[in-house]
Amino acid sequence: MDWTQTLDIYCERLNDGLLAEPANAFSNLAFFATTALIVRRLPAQAPSLVRALAWLPVAIGTGSLVFHTVATRWASVLDIAFIAVFVLAYLAYAPIHLLGWPVRRAVLGVSAVVGLTAATAVAPRLPAMNGSEIYLGTWLAMATLAATGWRVAAGRWLIAATSLFAVSIALRSIDMLVCASFPLGTHFGWHLCNAVVLWCALRALLDDERGVTPVGRPAP
Repeated sequence: MDWTQTLDIYCERLNDGLLAEPANAFSNLAFFATTALIVRRLPAQAPSLVRALAWLPVAIGTGSLVFHTVATRWASVLDIAFIAVFVLAYLAYAPIHLLGWPVRRAVLGVSAVVGLTAATAVAPRLPAMNGSEIYLGTWLAMATLAATGWRVAAGRWLIAATSLFAVSIALRSIDMLVCASFPLGTHFGWHLCNAVVLWCALRALLDDERGVTPVGRPAP
């Protein structure tokens, strides 16, 4: 496999230049804004993992920025890797600390997401989804958190994150489909919407860390 191979998989890219995808590249600055806004809200007692998650959007934005400028196969791995780290860490932490799941149940949930994601990655691609199938497992996991945690204080953020992530996946999926009529494509919308998804997901953790008492759970 040639890791330096240039990939042309998004509507906006018309050549091999570093600025061939300006909207796709610069829309990643939204991830930096997510971290800036969340870090300002971090309580002094926030656990180390929550602090690390708060900074991960910067890594996600950087990886995606690199990919949408150099557009090589190795850069695509960098792009996906930081997203995967956030997803796995969040899905392992949030069910336990927001919903009170036992560790074993959370581990099984993460394993299911990994298995479903791997299955969709090797399965034949659906033309209408433009490779977005690999994110369906993550969306289902978020939907499960939102459905089971809607009564907790952070539930509104879980519902918002799940709803917006569905929009994100749709924007990523239709990028090439709308290319003929909208040459800019819609992939930049995937970045912008996902920045807000991460903000909502992290706000759910912050509500919990600030000691907001979930509905139906007695205060300590």
